[in-house]
Amino acid sequence: MPCVQFLLDQFPVELIFNVFTYLTANEIIHSFYNFSRYLRQCIRSYEQYKINFKSVGKYEFDQLCKVLRPDQIMALTLSDDEETPGQMALFFTRFPTFEQSFTRLEYLRIRNFEEFPDLSQMERLHTLTIDIIRRPSYSFQYVQIQQYDSKFAKIFCLRTLHTLIINKESSNIGFTFKTLPIAENLQEFKMDLRSIDNLPFILKRIPNIQKLTISLNISSYDNDFTTKFDIPPSLTHLTIKVSYGHRHEIKQIIESCSMLIYLNIHIDRNQVDILQWIDSDWWQSVIDEFLPQLKIFHLRVDFNTSPNLPGITARLEKFQTPYWTNNAQRHRSFTIGVMPFDMLSNDFKQEIISNKSISINLPYNELSILPQNRISNIEILELEHATSTNECYTMSDLFEVERYINNLSTLVHLKLDVTCTVTPSILSQLVNIAPHLTRLTISSFDNHLHPMMNFEYPQIRWLDMKCEYLPRKVREKFCSSFSCLEHLLNCYVYNEEDFEVLIENLKHLQNITVHIHSYYFDSSDEFDQWLKKHTDLKNFTFKLINERQMQLWIAH
Repeated sequence: MPCVQFLLDQFPVELIFNVFTYLTANEIIHSFYNFSRYLRQCIRSYEQYKINFKSVGKYEFDQLCKVLRPDQIMALTLSDDEETPGQMALFFTRFPTFEQSFTRLEYLRIRNFEEFPDLSQMERLHTLTIDIIRRPSYSFQYVQIQQYDSKFAKIFCLRTLHTLIINKESSNIGFTFKTLPIAENLQEFKMDLRSIDNLPFILKRIPNIQKLTISLNISSYDNDFTTKFDIPPSLTHLTIKVSYGHRHEIKQIIESCSMLIYLNIHIDRNQVDILQWIDSDWWQSVIDEFLPQLKIFHLRVDFNTSPNLPGITARLEKFQTPYWTNNAQRHRSFTIGVMPFDMLSNDFKQEIISNKSISINLPYNELSILPQNRISNIEILELEHATSTNECYTMSDLFEVERYINNLSTLVHLKLDVTCTVTPSILSQLVNIAPHLTRLTISSFDNHLHPMMNFEYPQIRWLDMKCEYLPRKVREKFCSSFSCLEHLLNCYVYNEEDFEVLIENLKHLQNITVHIHSYYFDSSDEFDQWLKKHTDLKNFTFKLINERQMQLWIAH
């Protein structure tokens, strides 16, 4: 019988590899692996895979680990969050000689340090990103911080590392920067700092830094902060996010960076005096006096309320002078933006910073402030109701949010505050209007979820219950209403039987985070044995957060 010839089989391997560069590893395997023998050979020969395991299903994870060899992977992102619990431990169990087998790895992103591998033998690794996430049950004691210091110091010793990004969610985790080795090869560094006081110690450890991104969470502990920064002359790109800080502190950093060609300042809404940061005269004097090489300047200021106020508007209008709007001859680009709404006209070179999320306080009243133009492309909608009582407001007309939003069709995630809800009819309308609305966050079972139980929402695939209890009398009805649920987060149940019912009836479930009130597991082995005895699950991994709270990752 003659072998069937496909058109793709006639393409040269170089062209096939070129197509692969535009696709993820999962897309390549899913689309081409079973297509033909020739394409299967191409897949096995390709050596530049970029794999991102964040939010991936366990079945896809297993398939990629089975099909691809470690020496084919150039970029790797590992996750260990609520949607993929236990992924990192499972991955390093499957590849115990990680540092020796991933010989072509150039980019690595991991979560936390718990299963951190030895990277000293990896000769091509030039970019490392670590997401440090503090789980609620963790307490970072002195011994744990010392352990982090030791691993952090080993990272600074990596000879090939050019870019290091530390995304640190909690400011409770500290590092002893004074004891770090000097990283002469490090050219790009990003990290959240507890205080500006740590910056001088960091700068001494990165003498050849070119791009620096820092977030300042608190001001200097010294009220008379006068530190002079010894900024390496190689620094040309600086990004600073200020959560808490003073303007004179930021000025002291900037005035030592005479070689900057790029400056990006982001002022968080937590600032006490937010108006000091939208002073055009002050920024102009700083740039002219200290930054002669500057080509690009971004300034973003976040507000807790709408900036459509006389004092704020007047300050923003001062950024409309020729200095800020006509820099073509000086080859400069200035971008000034405010959040949540930018009130400047588009006639000037101001950029309206796009925000894909909006929080609306219902109901609308005479004190409510509407945006000058209704917002488009919203993906996350959070509904709130400010009240001094526990009274819950129920939205029964879509017009209440359409005052603010131009088009609801792009909506992906609906969040309901504890004192605000929508009728089942409104949720059904939103599902019909927004085909990508697959995520729902509720904060009250009685106000939010219970009224919805008489309807079915197969479009909802992701549900965060914000630690609300699911009563056992409605557990079957819950599974019927959300029959296509793939991700169930922060669900409280009374006993292990309720947990078993959820796993049995939610046929598409990929991950679940659950807290069991009246039952506990003494160890991971006990929980593993319970799952094998009481459920039909065959392919799963899990993480026991504590004896009553667990995260489960399931393959179907």
